[in-house]
Amino acid sequence: MTARILIAESSATSRISLKVRLSGACYDVLTAANAGELLTQLRLGRPDLILLGTGFTDLPLGEFFRLVSVERARTPVLALADGQRRVEALEAGASAVLDPRVEEQMLLARVRGLLRDAETDDAPELGMAEAAAGFAPAPSGNVVLVADQPARAQRWRHILQPRLNCRFAISSPDETLSAAAQGDGADLYIIAADIDRKGDGLRLLSELRSRNGSKEAGFAVLVAPEREELCAIALDLGAGEVLPLDPTAENNAEIAALSLRNQLNRKRRADSRRKEIRQSMAWAMTDPLTGLYNRRYAQPQLAEIARCAMRRQSGFAVMALDLDRFKTINDSFGHSAGDAVLCDVARRIEAIVAGRGMTARLGGEEFLVVLPDASEGEAHRMAEDIRHAVETRPTLLPRISGGGQVQATLSVGVALEQAPFHISRPDLVAEIALERADRAMMAAKSLGRNLVLMAPMQPVH
Repeated sequence: MTARILIAESSATSRISLKVRLSGACYDVLTAANAGELLTQLRLGRPDLILLGTGFTDLPLGEFFRLVSVERARTPVLALADGQRRVEALEAGASAVLDPRVEEQMLLARVRGLLRDAETDDAPELGMAEAAAGFAPAPSGNVVLVADQPARAQRWRHILQPRLNCRFAISSPDETLSAAAQGDGADLYIIAADIDRKGDGLRLLSELRSRNGSKEAGFAVLVAPEREELCAIALDLGAGEVLPLDPTAENNAEIAALSLRNQLNRKRRADSRRKEIRQSMAWAMTDPLTGLYNRRYAQPQLAEIARCAMRRQSGFAVMALDLDRFKTINDSFGHSAGDAVLCDVARRIEAIVAGRGMTARLGGEEFLVVLPDASEGEAHRMAEDIRHAVETRPTLLPRISGGGQVQATLSVGVALEQAPFHISRPDLVAEIALERADRAMMAAKSLGRNLVLMAPMQPVH
């Protein structure tokens, strides 16, 4: 889907020029010449990026960003500004700033980078205001400087350290890659485009962007004035910011600090988003009481194990495990005691199965174990080990249940599925295996409980 870009510019000449440049790159372009049109386009046009021109005079910068924050909080803003206004735009909440005389190649590279970052950014509802220096504390993190000479790296650290609440390290390309390979990546890398040879900083950027220990970091590339053609290349390679090689020129230090603050804030939001996604996935897959996999996850995984067995013409074992007289424990000691028993039994099962197979709680007092590539003897021995581990040691009850201990036992049914398979559907093979194991478990209960019973072999499925 084509990205939609809103140009906020009061000057008709500038507005038309920017629209032509962006339309030529096949973007869907909207325009706003005043505050009313801006509000309409924010609400109805739903832009993916906002380009703020130098001539948009209907609103002061602060008001502009407050309006955008309310209407389109997650939308990045690219501001065209020069001089002190570059600093003011970044302080107000701009995602990036460019010189109004920027060449088309650089403009489009910056647009591509911001749109790429916006796809994974998890900015909070007031995210743009948060990025502003006046509203958010300086972000913390680890920053690695890789410059063309130690003195320049020292100068950058000296300038940035008072402005960013970060730990700075000066490193060589080899040291940087080695640390990333060992999982010791930084939150932000500041890399000179040319280090020992022309363009080797960009090669380092590409390497770091491809490695697990560093690919989620923020990246800024330092470019010398005579090498400006590298700016667009750096952005397309994944840099979030390009900065002048010399930090001492007018406003360079302040602009750099604000731009790097944006990178660190974005990294923090992305980390938070990834953590939430991992947590949500864990919640979706696991039983909240025991921490084992739940039925929703276990059943598709059982079908996948069956698929692998059918492809390899091997076998797999399924165990259905059920606590004996569990209702009596709940009725006699209370549900807290029952929960304690379930958790204790789950730990004992998991300790024996370990990485050999999959363990799940199907619900209530029912558990499931699946062993890929298992023989009948191996499956039976493990089932007996589990039964014995539950039988031999009582569960200590929590104080809320009155303390003490209770003895639990398990009945286990084991079904072995082996090649050749005469059914072509793995999900049906998995379903049959689970049903056979369940019937064997019920037979074990009818024979007196606390038993392991193998399901009869089926010559033909």
